[in-house]
Amino acid sequence: MLALTGCASFPGNEVAETSIPSMARYEQRPSVYVDFNFYRGDAGDGQAVEMPQARDMLKPQLESVLRDSGLFSRYTLDPFQKQPGDYTLKLAVYNGGSEGAAMVSGMISGLTLMIIPATAKDEYSMTLQVLDSDDKPVSMAQNHDSIRTWMGLVFIPMMAYTPADAVSDSFRRQLNALLKQMVERDALKYAQGQLLLRG
Repeated sequence: MLALTGCASFPGNEVAETSIPSMARYEQRPSVYVDFNFYRGDAGDGQAVEMPQARDMLKPQLESVLRDSGLFSRYTLDPFQKQPGDYTLKLAVYNGGSEGAAMVSGMISGLTLMIIPATAKDEYSMTLQVLDSDDKPVSMAQNHDSIRTWMGLVFIPMMAYTPADAVSDSFRRQLNALLKQMVERDALKYAQGQLLLRG
């Protein structure tokens, strides 16, 4: 669905651009294992369905944010590479948009040969839970963004994104905001010198 032609997507920009505080002054930074999942459904809904393809599509964006943040001495997305002493970041994205409405909207647009534009709205909730090296919860945060996609537009406004770019941009802004909150809440411990203290 992310490669449809004749589509224009508009992020809701409910999460503003965020600058992550620099941790460059710390000689010792924590290492983390990031447990990342993507679901169709609402946050907290036990019936939410995992979407591995969507998760894999966003993994390069996730690694880019983690690498560029400078927050960690080491990070991994592979549970088999988790080491003793690592924090765990449980990151989850939930798409609570109406799949049925998007399908019907797309069908109407298709049946009218794209004369009648169709629209669909995706609602994205992102949660970030931090667990210490003993797997005890340290902090939990959540935010929300949305993306409106128009199908069958003859004129595509200059400010529009492709659907894939809109999802990537929204993901980056949401993740940066949660990482900033994590740092401001002292969920991870940073130290000068050779000893890294953990809470």
